[in-house]
Amino acid sequence: MLKIAVVEDEELYMEQLLGYLKRYGEERQIPITVSSFGDGEDITEDYRADFDIIFLDIRMRFMNGMDAAKKIREKDSRVVLIFITNEAGFAIKGYEVQALDYVMKPVSYETFSAKTDRARMHIEEDTVVYVTFKEGFSENRVDSREILYIESIGHQMRIRTKDGEFRTYAKMNELEEQLSGCGFFRCNKGFLVNMREVDGMIESDCLIGGEKIPVSRRRRTEFMDCLTEML
Repeated sequence: MLKIAVVEDEELYMEQLLGYLKRYGEERQIPITVSSFGDGEDITEDYRADFDIIFLDIRMRFMNGMDAAKKIREKDSRVVLIFITNEAGFAIKGYEVQALDYVMKPVSYETFSAKTDRARMHIEEDTVVYVTFKEGFSENRVDSREILYIESIGHQMRIRTKDGEFRTYAKMNELEEQLSGCGFFRCNKGFLVNMREVDGMIESDCLIGGEKIPVSRRRRTEFMDCLTEML
């Protein structure tokens, strides 16, 4: 199942793209669910990180595609972004938001299907685990490779990443299960650390992201064995 969003303010192009996606799903025999948005503001308001691909028009009335893409990237590092544009020199700008590709208007079905094929290959090759969690009224998704550690604080989880942190209500056991096989280790009751980001040990603490995190005596031997395997 592919979840695709189309953000386009011109009705003619919107109808064309929706028709292309219907045809594409039938030809490839792939179930596709499509959500349509008339402006960048519409998709970024209460954005839910559950799309696989987003086709984004560049020129829109209230919020253009580039600004919308930047807001989306704040919450979703995984989704494949493909811009729709009539600007021939736009490709370089797309790198700012890690866009996979762009489609020139007028859009032919052959070009559109080839770009969608490329997006699907990218998704299939992406085996990284993403942690999805709620922060307030919004839903965020973060690449597990960007997480330094997760700390349990009462009923909340503090997810510390390379660029900042998030707070969410969750259970440590559930997050530990999500990250199984991704190199994370429960070094004590309240911390789950990314072993690939551990810089070393000082006495009974591990160093990660410039911080010290205690390793319980009971788990120290297993922790050191795990750390050695990562080297």
